[in-house]
Amino acid sequence: MSRDWTRAFFRRGVFTPGGPEAVAAAPDEVRFLWKVLRLKRGSRVLDLPCGTGRHAVRLARRGASVLGVDLSEEYLREARRSARGLRGVRFVRGDMRRVPLKGEFDAAINLWTSFGYFATPAEDLKVLRGVARALKPGGLFLIDMADVSALRRRGRARSWQKRADGAFVLEDAVFVGGRDPRVVNEWTILQKGRRERRARFVVRAYDKARLFAALRRAGLTPLRTWTGLGEDYGSSGPAGARLVALAVKGGGGGAVR
Repeated sequence: MSRDWTRAFFRRGVFTPGGPEAVAAAPDEVRFLWKVLRLKRGSRVLDLPCGTGRHAVRLARRGASVLGVDLSEEYLREARRSARGLRGVRFVRGDMRRVPLKGEFDAAINLWTSFGYFATPAEDLKVLRGVARALKPGGLFLIDMADVSALRRRGRARSWQKRADGAFVLEDAVFVGGRDPRVVNEWTILQKGRRERRARFVVRAYDKARLFAALRRAGLTPLRTWTGLGEDYGSSGPAGARLVALAVKGGGGGAVR
């Protein structure tokens, strides 16, 4: 898996996690997070990676104490602007494989397919072990990613979308099988008055079984899954939606749903 695709992809004009569509969805997503992570005023939350902070800021407004970590200084500048004057939230630059935290957090989140970027599964495991290390005993972790099951069946999917900035984006996603399956998504971005831009998004393909195995290896016990990130989603839903999983540090009672 390419190590350097992130440099071209995670920048303004290509992928902006703080775009209008994402910001509009954030309040419902944060209500969902607050409920399933059993948060309360004073709860300590790790947002890894945090992007432009759209979830971290809203969690802090509800009374949580949030640390957001991201590798993109461009995204972090926007996050700090949105949090100006708000107590209870802090943003720092860091690699999510190397977060030097231990037993400090009640909950942690990894949202919107922000996992599986690295060259080997062992590097992904470093992320999960870092999360487990950062959590208090019994702390909860919620991870949210695209469900690859439908794409795996089809092999390929193409779609156009129009963004709020007027750009048209063609996404051409291909499922690549083998011992380490992944999804390679080629983006073509067309915008009036600008040259055509291309970027690539490469992510390791995790289905439920593979994700659960990785969580358990990291010391996190899966508890429940959903097909979307919001109050309207239950434990079942349309195939090809999202894979949202809740896990607990250490052992956990109850069956996975």
